[in-house]
Amino acid sequence: MPARAFKTTYAKSAISVCLALLGPAIALFPNSGYADHDEAHFVVGYINHPQVNKFYKPLIERAYKQIGISVTFEKVGGMRGLKLLNEGMTDADVIRYDVVIKDNSNVIAIAPQLSIGASFLLCVPDVPCNKDIINKPDTGIAVTTRFFYNIEKQPSDLAANFYEFDDFYHVVELIKSERFSYAIAPSDFSDLHVFEELGFNYIPLVKHSLIHVINKKHLNLQPALSKAIEHQLAISKVDNAESAK
Repeated sequence: MPARAFKTTYAKSAISVCLALLGPAIALFPNSGYADHDEAHFVVGYINHPQVNKFYKPLIERAYKQIGISVTFEKVGGMRGLKLLNEGMTDADVIRYDVVIKDNSNVIAIAPQLSIGASFLLCVPDVPCNKDIINKPDTGIAVTTRFFYNIEKQPSDLAANFYEFDDFYHVVELIKSERFSYAIAPSDFSDLHVFEELGFNYIPLVKHSLIHVINKKHLNLQPALSKAIEHQLAISKVDNAESAK
């Protein structure tokens, strides 16, 4: 694998993450630190993604309201958001792949799963589109951060040149404008029509459960929050069935 492209991108990404941490940490807790945290109000991180904004954020907000907790949402990136959550600077994340609990010891998964998701290879028209693309050394691929964690691979395991970006919309725009012929982005299968409308071919590379996660300092809320999420998912299922009639 041509390591220079990935290492340079990764180094820039790491520097950006370190610099970005200072601002959000101050903004989230300007004067108080951990001691004055309000147990009736949570700061919940989210990744900027169409289905997260449209469906999962409102569902999670309703679940917390059901157990008497108000929520402020904080837009975070894939890597930065997990760092903030693992260090207790945020209280929860709206939705993550289940693999996040393996490398973040302070992150707790809340059952039931919210959905099933996958990392999708997106291809512009008229180029080969198959899983072997990620092992083509002359191929550049735009990916969202934590891609390698999500597929449980090391960068050295794959031969293509990967360029990491923190925002789903940015990655999609890069392939839409044909600055890249390939991209890899997460989806829960509900918005695949968006890829089709944009003219992309797509292939799921690896599937994962999508879950709500909290910092372990709130472990005592796990039973109540689990029931609230289950209840809200049931309501959404009924609403979807009614709207489909």
